[in-house]
Order: sequence, then C-alpha cells, then structure tokens
Amino acid sequence: MNLRLGIDTGGTYTDAVLLDDDTQTVVSKAKSLTTRHNLVEGISSSIEQALSGRNPADIGLVCLSTTLATNSIVEGHGARAALILIGYQKSQLKLANLDEAARDLPVIFIEGGHDAGGQERQPLDLSKAAAELDELDNTVSALAVSAMFAVRNPEHEVRLREFIQQRTGKPVSCGHELSASLDAPRRALTTLLNARLIPLIKTLIEATRQTLDRLNIMAPLMVVRGDGTLVSAQFASSSPVETILSGPAASVVGAQFLAGLDDMLVSDIGGTTTDAAMIRGGEPKLSREGASVNGWRTMVEAVQIDTHGLGGDSEISYNREQRLFTIGPGKVTPLCILATKYPAVIGELQQFVEEPWVKTNMVRYILLRKEPEPGMRLTAQQRSLIEQVAERPQSMQSVFAERHFALALKRLIETGILTTAGFTPTDAAHTVGWYSQWNSEASRCGAELLRRYSEFNLGRRWENAETFSESLLAQVSEESALCLLSSAVNDQRGVFGIALHDRERVLLTQMFKTAATKPDEGLVAMKARLSIPVVGIGAPAASFYPPITDFLDTDVIVPEHAEVANAIGAVVGIVKQTARLTITPISAKRVMVHAPEGPREFDELELAAAWAQEIAIGMAKERAQRAGGTQLQITVDRHDNVVEQQGQSTFFESTIIAVATGRAG
Repeated sequence: MNLRLGIDTGGTYTDAVLLDDDTQTVVSKAKSLTTRHNLVEGISSSIEQALSGRNPADIGLVCLSTTLATNSIVEGHGARAALILIGYQKSQLKLANLDEAARDLPVIFIEGGHDAGGQERQPLDLSKAAAELDELDNTVSALAVSAMFAVRNPEHEVRLREFIQQRTGKPVSCGHELSASLDAPRRALTTLLNARLIPLIKTLIEATRQTLDRLNIMAPLMVVRGDGTLVSAQFASSSPVETILSGPAASVVGAQFLAGLDDMLVSDIGGTTTDAAMIRGGEPKLSREGASVNGWRTMVEAVQIDTHGLGGDSEISYNREQRLFTIGPGKVTPLCILATKYPAVIGELQQFVEEPWVKTNMVRYILLRKEPEPGMRLTAQQRSLIEQVAERPQSMQSVFAERHFALALKRLIETGILTTAGFTPTDAAHTVGWYSQWNSEASRCGAELLRRYSEFNLGRRWENAETFSESLLAQVSEESALCLLSSAVNDQRGVFGIALHDRERVLLTQMFKTAATKPDEGLVAMKARLSIPVVGIGAPAASFYPPITDFLDTDVIVPEHAEVANAIGAVVGIVKQTARLTITPISAKRVMVHAPEGPREFDELELAAAWAQEIAIGMAKERAQRAGGTQLQITVDRHDNVVEQQGQSTFFESTIIAVATGRAG
C-alpha cells in the first residue's frame, strides 16, 4: 500500500491522517492535544494512533500543516528578535504598522542601501553594526535585516547577514529572500515576523522529525505554505513566515477535496480562530497583496483568508458596561482540559461555587507554558509570578489576592512563558453534554460561576448552568454567521480585513435572530442569503455550524472527516515555486535586469528579456527542487509596461515570471 501521512499541529489539537495515494481515500485518522511545552508528545500521540497496526515502510511522504505561526502572530507571541534597517529613515517606522510590530524590540538603523536602479547609495556601515551587535549580546534569538531597494540589489543584506552570523551564530532573516516586490516598510515587517517565527517553526520541525525517526518512518518531510502548496522542511525552516496561514490554507485544500465542489465558502473553526476563504471555479482565491493576519499586511502570497478571533477555545468574558458576555478574540485553555491534567483544579472550582460571592478571576487560571530563555531579563514581579505557577496552575483569584501582577502577567503572556485558562465554548459544550472527552465537572463549575456573576452584576439571568451554556452555544453560532457574512461582503467588495464594529454586530445579530426565530413578531427583521454553500470544517464545526442555515439562507455542509480536513489538505497539495525578475530602463534603449547576484545592463530590451527568462526558469526550477518537487512543469510569462502616447512608445518596466509546479516528494 502506498500511503501518505498528513499532520496538522494547531493551537489546540494535533491531527494525523493516513491517505491511500492510489485510491485517494482516508485510511485512518487521529486527534490529540497539542502539547506546546513539548510538541513531541502531541505529534507522537496522533501519529501512533493513526499508524496503529500498519507498516511504517508503506509511508512514502509526510506533510505537515500548522497554525502555530498564525496563532503566534494573533496572540502576540514569538521569539525576541532585533530589526536592522539599512538606509532607512526613522520616519519609515510609522509605515505598514512597522513601529507597532517592533514595539519592545531592538530597532537598529545603519547607513547603506541602494537606489531604485540598484546602485549603492551609501557604503554599508559595518563598524556601527558591530557595536550594536555587542550591545544586543544574548537579548535576542534571531535578527531581521532589511535594506532599501534590496530587491534591486541585495548586496548589503547579504554582506550584513554573513557578518552577523560570523559574530553571533544566530539565524538571520533577509528581506530580499522573502519578497521581490518594492515597498520597503512592508518588506521589513515581513522580515521581522519571519525572524521571530524561525525558532518556533524549527522546534516544530525538529519535534516532528524526532517522532518520525522513533517510529521508523523514513519518508521525506514537507510543510504547507500559506498558498496551500508544499515545501521541504529545510525550506520552511529558513522561511517560516511563508507558513503564515499554513493551517488555513491546508484546510481550504482539504475542504475542496472532501466536498468536491467548485464554488464554496470554506469556514474552518479551530480552537483559536475562524478562517474563511472563497473557492471559485475550483481554485482558492489568493491574496496578491500579501497575507494579512491580525492587522499585519505581509508580503507573503497566500490564500485569501479572513481570520476572525472566534474558536472553540475563545475566552468567554463578561462586559460590565454592556452587561453581556463576549466571546474571544483571545484564546485560553478550556477549564475541562486544564482539570483533566491538573485534578486539583476541580476541588478549587467547587469551593469557589460554594462561596457567597463571585469574581471572574475564579474561573481564570495562570499556568507555565515554557521556561524563560537563559539570560532573559525579568522583573521581580515576573520572577515571583513564574515561581507561583511553576508546580501547577494557580487561579487568578489566589495570585492577585495580595499583589497586583497584571502588567507582569501581560508581558509573560506576550513572550509565551505563561498562558491562561478559562471558560470557553468547549466548556459550554461539555456542560450541556455535547462533548464528554474532558472533565465536564470543571466546565459546569465555570458555567455556574459566570452565570451567578452576571446575575450579581445586573446582567441577564439564567435558571442554571445548562441553560446558561445553551445560550452561549447559540451565541457562537450567531457569531460564526456574522463572521461568514463579513467575509462574504469583504470578498464581494474586494476589500479584506475589515471587521464589523460592536454596534453593527449587535444590530445584525438581533435582526437575524428575529428573522430566524420569530419572523412574524419582530418589528425589524432581516435575512441574508449567500449564493454559494458554506463548507464547515474543524473539530467544532459539526456542533456550531448547522444553525447557520437559519441565518444565511444557504446550504451548510459539514463533510465526513471535516474534523481533520487540515491534515488531509496537507497530503493532497503540490509543490509550486515562482521566480520574478524586473527589467527597468537606463537610457533610450539600454535596460537593466535586476537579478539576485546584482543588476546587469543590456543594449536592448529583447536581449535582456531573453537572458532574464533563462535566469528566471533556472531560479524557479532550483527553488522547486529545493522545495522537494519532482516531475516539474515550468511556465513563463512576460509583462511589459509600455505607454503609447502621440504615436510613441515609452518603456517603463518589464516583469518576467517563471512558475515551476510538480508533485511533492
């Protein structure tokens, strides 16, 4: 039997699927908790379950998709990195939200860079670079280097990378290797995110390799990129930012494979986010402007994904001003999962239920996610907080009883050292009996505490924990419908990343609810209609998505194996690599090709185009082979920007694009 193993490591679950490569059918599937403190545990558990009773030698390829990069950006985590800008002005930090992305991180300005023609504008100041690197010492895990017009001449980025690696040995991310497009601030943003993700993705790949070696699975390992195509593990390790939206992209590919439709709105609801994407004519819609996550517009080509902070593990909290419960966008560990691992939590929650008064901190816990990096600077409060949760999770009620640790906690969560647990839709589902996999008693206690808190603070009243949880689950379905409506409207307008405001959400929710439940009684009712079906995937989809039909007046399909669609999408993908070269004018007929090794001049455009086409084909082929592709097919396109005016032609620019596609493995 010729098998392929697909693995998806999400923020909450790690899934594994064995696919028969000959019949394209699912042979087995498994799901385990993602163990962030030691990824090997979750990966091993899911693979072992899927592999049970089968020969590891039958596996010819292993493909990995992950939401860890996306979740890291959404949650504000990531390794500490320094951003080195060559030839930039400080005012450029305000562009592309670069200043916000680099907040609390070292930003170093160094003289150097090139002009739009690829000519050196200023010499590279390596002496200042040396002094700044000495100042950094061991305060960062990686470095990002971006130079002005490096896409026209990458010399300074390459020289500085070699200089940094010789002095520090740390990984360095260069902007020209991640994008061939202009827009220096956005390229710098992409480079910084890439540097912060390098340790995270390397850890994931190493954990996967350890498991494969232990189980005698000798097949090549590949990783899903944000556009749904595959690259080798080595390729992904050096360019991890390309795995932004890897998980959602795999889910889109998997959803199409499972549903077999040419036109659909795919909605993947996981633990942290809901990711919506459009498929038209059998092709996922791509974001040519670059993947956008949590407000950061990168230069990574990816499936056009609208990401919403709504998932099965979204934190449910009480808004005292509006006197209602909100869901997300933050993710926490569900109480039911926390109590399964730490049974002492159950007794503490039961004691809180017996108290005559209630505080929301009674259902919120702090737990250690990973040990601080050696040499990391910590305040006294941060050290104290880590010590308190070193042995087991502590409730915020007990931690904040005597001292205020809010700022210290915020910083430790941002750096990924600590994380939190609380009441979630997963807990609500356990309370009403939809789920029983984890500790339902902990969920019920959390529901009871929040129910009473609402009552004590003049909010809505519920009879018991079950009716309270049923109300929240209905709210998840309503919120999901609004997410899909927002994504559909954004797609129709061609504008993405625009979320509904709170007032709009309340208005639409009320009108939808009236139209769905009491169409003849409400003063105002409205019903939206989607012209294509919704395909829901992800572990919670079967529970939360059927009611969406009432709100959006369309078919809602949750296909078989929907809960592991990401892992399926990983193994049915292809390898695809693109190379772009730009040709610009110098004088009347002379032109310049901006190649990776530097600019090259030609006496006329056609000579330049022929040379550029040959170079681009070689680049695309080499990249596809390095990405793990075989049986390659290559196409080349040329786009000339020529303006005709008063009978004369003026050449502005030409772009040569070579694309190599092939089979993975």
